Amino acid sequence: MSYSVNNIIYAAGENLRNTLRLGIFFREPIKIDAVKKAAARAAKRFPFFKVKLCRDGEKYVFEPNDAPFVFSRGSRPVRLGGSESNGHLVAFSWEDDRLFLDTTHFITDGNGVFPFIRTLLYCYLSDVHPEDEFDTSCIALPESEIPAAELEDAPYPEAPLPASPLNIRSRPDNVFLLKDEPEGYENMSGWTSFLFRVPQKELMSYVSSVDGSPATFIASLVYRAIDDLHPENGLPVVCGMQHQFRHALGKPQSHLCHVNIVPIIYPKSLRGADVERLNTIGRGSLILRADDESDLLTVNAHVENEKKLSEMTLSEKRGYMSRFVKDAIGENTFEVSYTGRVAWGGLDRYISFLTPYLDMTLSGGVSVEIFSRGGDFDINVMQRNGDPAIVDRVCELLGESGIRYYRDRAEHFEIPGFETP
Repeated sequence: MSYSVNNIIYAAGENLRNTLRLGIFFREPIKIDAVKKAAARAAKRFPFFKVKLCRDGEKYVFEPNDAPFVFSRGSRPVRLGGSESNGHLVAFSWEDDRLFLDTTHFITDGNGVFPFIRTLLYCYLSDVHPEDEFDTSCIALPESEIPAAELEDAPYPEAPLPASPLNIRSRPDNVFLLKDEPEGYENMSGWTSFLFRVPQKELMSYVSSVDGSPATFIASLVYRAIDDLHPENGLPVVCGMQHQFRHALGKPQSHLCHVNIVPIIYPKSLRGADVERLNTIGRGSLILRADDESDLLTVNAHVENEKKLSEMTLSEKRGYMSRFVKDAIGENTFEVSYTGRVAWGGLDRYISFLTPYLDMTLSGGVSVEIFSRGGDFDINVMQRNGDPAIVDRVCELLGESGIRYYRDRAEHFEIPGFETP
């Protein structure tokens, strides 16, 4: 059988990779043979991640890929979609106690790939730690039946859905951008990841007191840091908040990428505002701009795209969807993403840190990933350079808010290339 592609994949290419890397840091050295066996078992439960991209006339389709996943030693990623990855859009690498899974937002997002990761971890850890027991109620066991809702590869309706949005999703004409951040994949050598973690109870206690959320709280800190470091700026600062629209689409189990970028706008009038006020404003803005009615606009845009793409050549599809993806992301000063609380079933006892790494060419220069693990939030601030000033200020603001933080090392990171047929 073949699978339909998500229409955004027509934007994919070496000049627009939109790939991501998921880093899983274990508390012990990795036994790679056991990981390979676990990945093969997990792929049987999630066959839509073991595919290759094929051309069928003027369109793409996914075909099952019987070739084994590629596991490379070291932290350098392999190019997805071509011979380096055996045609796969998923590949692995490892070193010492770290496992990296590489894939692309053109086929999935954090919420879509995490069930696969959780099954892989269960297969691996139950093999190397047979003495331990895990709560499998939240884990898709490798031999279990695959729900039809997960397999569905055409989640959009044929006709646009009725929507009455609040029409407040406009952006400022001019946005403050960090001009000292070099752009382009040729400057990937400077991409830097700043890792730290905070206790979930302490952060949640604070944000709940101001009707906030982890995402809007961290966004408030990053805004304050950028604002404090750039007193000369007179333009609005915009946070591109990643927000999934599965609920509005009515497809909560879809494995495809269903992410909106919702702008949270900090005008000049908020300069010097305290974190509590910023958090409340950010949360209110997100509620208004990311409601289901607004999300339906994104659903309807994809419905219209399906009609337009059916009449285009492959070359025309590539150009059209490349413009669509870039317009949908918009121009942001920085970005924040939070997948929400996830159930681990006890697997996190063996994990010391988990974080995604993103394509920074689609960023304003600073992107933040927040992931819940055990009793902590794992936070990754990614930049296109190694200047620690923003992260230093964020950590100072955490301390001023009475929240402990545990800072890890800053490291260079890369994302994989992407090859299309």
